[in-house]
Amino acid sequence: MHPITEIVYNYDYAKRLYRGEGNFEDVWRNIVGRGADFETVFNEYIGVILDLIEKFTGFAWEEFADLSMPIYLIEGGESFCHPLSLVVSDDPRAMLEDCIYQLAHRNMYFGFVSDGEQAGWFTDVTAHVLEDLGVEKPARHAHDLRVASVKHYLKR
Repeated sequence: MHPITEIVYNYDYAKRLYRGEGNFEDVWRNIVGRGADFETVFNEYIGVILDLIEKFTGFAWEEFADLSMPIYLIEGGESFCHPLSLVVSDDPRAMLEDCIYQLAHRNMYFGFVSDGEQAGWFTDVTAHVLEDLGVEKPARHAHDLRVASVKHYLKR
């Protein structure tokens, strides 16, 4: 079962996280405008993305993630996974990659030796998902997640 995902425009949340010096009303219009562009891409791919993340990680969504996962849009700073918050960008493809990375983070919580190892797995899962979506050309990876999932590699 997939988590229920939805793009959330929360003015108060975005304003609280905003660290810029500009007028927040202009920033808010930017978040909504760029968010709408991203939403089109997001809605097209989200079901497949959630399936692929589960396939490549080996972790079922219901094992480790909340079944309701709002995705907040923010301006500036860095994206993070709890609560899942994405920095808006002019490039919906870059936002999609960032979203996949944060979703992989939400799907895989433990079993890693270091933060660096964990980030490497998030990057590998993200790359495999983008390749399967046809957004990126296939590349060589340290681990072929089409052969065995992250969970399999961690059990070794």
